Amino acid sequence: MLDKYLTIILPILIGYLLGSFLPAYFITKWVRNIDIRMVGDGNPGTANVKRNVGTSAAVLTGFYDVTKGLLAMAIASTLFHSSLLIVNLSGLAAVCGHKFPFYLQFKGGRGIAATVGIFLFTIARVSIINFTFKDILVTSAYIVTYALCVHFATHDDDFFTVTMLPIIAAILIFKVKFFGDLILLLALISFIFIEAVRNLKNLKMFRLSSEELPLWRTFIRPAGMSFLFLYDVMGKSGLLILIGSVLAVSSLADIVRVSSISLEDLFHKEFFKGFRVYKRKERGNISSITNFLVGVFLTFLLFKENIAAASLGFLVFGDMMAKIVEINYGKTKILRFKNDKTLEGFLGFLSASFSVSYFLWLSKTLPIWLSIVGVLIASIVEVFPISVDGNISVPILSGATMYLLSALPRL
Repeated sequence: MLDKYLTIILPILIGYLLGSFLPAYFITKWVRNIDIRMVGDGNPGTANVKRNVGTSAAVLTGFYDVTKGLLAMAIASTLFHSSLLIVNLSGLAAVCGHKFPFYLQFKGGRGIAATVGIFLFTIARVSIINFTFKDILVTSAYIVTYALCVHFATHDDDFFTVTMLPIIAAILIFKVKFFGDLILLLALISFIFIEAVRNLKNLKMFRLSSEELPLWRTFIRPAGMSFLFLYDVMGKSGLLILIGSVLAVSSLADIVRVSSISLEDLFHKEFFKGFRVYKRKERGNISSITNFLVGVFLTFLLFKENIAAASLGFLVFGDMMAKIVEINYGKTKILRFKNDKTLEGFLGFLSASFSVSYFLWLSKTLPIWLSIVGVLIASIVEVFPISVDGNISVPILSGATMYLLSALPRL
């Protein structure tokens, strides 16, 4: 019985001890007789070692930090013949050891390198088991495309990490069959995500809203995707009645609002900090809420559910990503004399729309080539100003293009 408990406890303990050894701390002590935590950015990691000690020391630090978790898992597997659960826990223990070394009052490094090492190894193994060659090819192409769009839009690695990790988590939930592997990967993703969010918040005044665009308006759009669920529950006719009813209320509010200056002032009042119903540029105009509902209503009226899902996804997630990118990174105006759209916002819209396209393919909702055409049409329509509001033109024109192309083989 004691041997059984030792085969469980020892691999995890060894993982913690391997992780708690910080080469950055000891190398800096030996070479410079200084505490790496007291110089540079204070992080006992590769970058700080390179800046304060040198490249060779940084290479050694980076190599051990990346592989310490894998070493712990290898020991648990080969020497102790542990179950996959204990092997995974030993790897996580190495990360905990890096972050909380006992000899430094439990104040260590961020643990990103160790986490990434375990993550890359595990995801490679899981991909071979759970993904077909086509899955890997299309997924890799999508991730590279997304990475390029976000990189040129933001030049911010933490922003890419924060937005990419939830997507990878969704892919894994969709594809990975073994629960133990899924839990390990989701735990690693959560850890990296939290660290990236901390970095994003500390490195810049990152904002999800602006004075012109309140926070609730930024995130209310994704709620529009619930119409797809209601489509299955209520059917097309029932859903159109529901959307039409909400549209009628919103339209009536617009009519009442623009008919009186005093009512307009009331509707534009900031009821509490950061919350006002309408944007300033909507004063005297039809609100984007009404235009959005018009676009949604026409989308479900004109197209089948799969085309509607794509068109609505491009509008909802593409627009949300474009707004967040423009608020924080938007600099390069595309058409200075016609609108305020930026190249960075366009790339943000493109990256989110490609994500919608990928998941539609993954769920076997639409062929990948067809949804990509829809992405390109939606992205172009969103940027170039036309007389019809983008909330209407984006889903209708992209949906119509996909509908026509899907019908070509039957002509």
